[in-house]
Amino acid sequence: VLVHTNDVHGRIVEEKGRDKTTSVVGDAKLATVIENERAKKDQTTVVVDAGDAFQGLPISNSTKGEARAEILNKMNYDAMAVGNHEFDFGLDEAKKYKQILKFPLLSSNTYVNGARLFEASTIIDKDKSVKGDEVVVIGVTTPETATKTHPKNVQGVTFKDPIPEVLNVVKEIQAKAKATGDDYKTYVILAHLGVDTTTPNEWRGSTLADELSKSPLLKGKRVVVIDGHSHTVESKTYGDNVTYNQTGSYLNNIGKVTLKPNSLLGTPSLIKASETTNVTPNAEVKKLVDQLKAKYDAENAVVVVKNSPVELSGTRENVRVRETNLGNVVADSLYEYGQTGFQNKTDIAVTNGGGLRETIAKDKPITKGSVIAVLPFGNTISQIKVTGQNVLDMFEKSLGSILQVDKAGKTVLDENGQPLLEPSGGFLHVSGAKVYYDTNLPSGKRVLRVEVKNHDTGAYDKLDLNKTYYLTTNDFLAAGGDGYTMLGGAREEGPSMDEAFKNYLEKADLTKYAVVNPNSRTISVDSKTYKFDAEKPQTSNGQDAPVLVKEELVVTRHIDAAGNELAPVELGEKTPKVLKGYNTVSTSKKDGITTHVYG
Repeated sequence: VLVHTNDVHGRIVEEKGRDKTTSVVGDAKLATVIENERAKKDQTTVVVDAGDAFQGLPISNSTKGEARAEILNKMNYDAMAVGNHEFDFGLDEAKKYKQILKFPLLSSNTYVNGARLFEASTIIDKDKSVKGDEVVVIGVTTPETATKTHPKNVQGVTFKDPIPEVLNVVKEIQAKAKATGDDYKTYVILAHLGVDTTTPNEWRGSTLADELSKSPLLKGKRVVVIDGHSHTVESKTYGDNVTYNQTGSYLNNIGKVTLKPNSLLGTPSLIKASETTNVTPNAEVKKLVDQLKAKYDAENAVVVVKNSPVELSGTRENVRVRETNLGNVVADSLYEYGQTGFQNKTDIAVTNGGGLRETIAKDKPITKGSVIAVLPFGNTISQIKVTGQNVLDMFEKSLGSILQVDKAGKTVLDENGQPLLEPSGGFLHVSGAKVYYDTNLPSGKRVLRVEVKNHDTGAYDKLDLNKTYYLTTNDFLAAGGDGYTMLGGAREEGPSMDEAFKNYLEKADLTKYAVVNPNSRTISVDSKTYKFDAEKPQTSNGQDAPVLVKEELVVTRHIDAAGNELAPVELGEKTPKVLKGYNTVSTSKKDGITTHVYG
């Protein structure tokens, strides 16, 4: 039996969902599941991981993944593949994992100065008294690592094409086996390759599995490909001898492949996190986890800002609906990092409201814990190249929700009299750009104009649909998450978002974020009456709307004698009209606002 994990990304601590069942297994319960499998009679259990084990949640990042490496030792893993995120703390740290781990860390296609940086393979022999039950394990790493971690982390490192390298290792192993009279029947490929459509076909785990099923070298051999990287749940077979499995990510599942002597194909299955709800955590591992969490919690009490002069609103009904001051601060932290952290300066930074999970209180300290509460998911910063058309499509997606209605079925309006969108985790907060939109218009046609900050002048220039821009965001959106299919492709990666946010908070003037809903970057307007300065606004199809001049605006209120609004505030360039069906009692004008009072 093969028990396997992939893309755990530092999910050391168990998490429970709203229904109180386990949603993230956590290491203490994972240890028990492994222990129970090993205790079963008449089966040999091999435990492996397909990479990206250490970087992710801040509790793991706090020790650069070293604490989790020690926990894996306690669970007696048999082998692990090198994932792209094993390089996120630098090349020296990636090498250090080899020293810490008491089992092989494998990658057949990662080279430095013409030599493999890691072991390419290992042979697991659980019962040396039985000939032929050995398991050959080969590791392989995505060549996308070159662009999916910061370039400095892999300076001097090359990643060769996966399929030829794996087959070369098979040849090497079989040549040695022939010399010693051995014949290995079972091959396990720990592949951190994935099946993303943005990954070149020849680098995908599914392509590797297909090629291995056709290889004469492995004819009559049992082959299992345990994959990772794409964070997808996969279970397939190729040919008559290759079984392919992937668990998804984050210890939402534990993988299992059962191998039988009379079959070349294995039987893949998943142990869902919810199935471990009543599992008793392993005492030794739980002790390690509890010690790490206590230390981490103490460190989180460290003060980042002594006293916050403003409340930064992270409420769901705010950050998923419209521009907020918290969203602006987080987006600004990404934008600032992007000015020096990547090979090219960031033009626009965005982050999704669904990733902002907590409010920062006014007149209280901001601690590391506060930062993590706002950004608890361990996302990293990514920069991708996009066209102006991609940017326009991205903002149309952000602003595409249906409109809010109250219990009476009436459209809910904001303080400017504009319809409010229903909350969406994909609503984008922006830095380096201004987006004018009208929620009165149909979804997909709401963006009136996008302006991008000019690095040289500081002015905001009209979006050029054909121009290339550098967009900085979180790794989730950069990979096309939340339905942002116009994004994706090759990306350059930076540090964790929480680290960049913390660094920005330490030096930012938070008083400039005093307004909770400033309507200054993602700007809700009525396209029929709003006046743009000088230049024509850009509509969703790239056409220009008529020139309007903001200074000509006439503001009109319609109220009854008690001061209740009878209609939305009007913005117009012409003499204000009175409401039909009402008797006008009085009309007054003050500070540029005309008020009609009706009887």
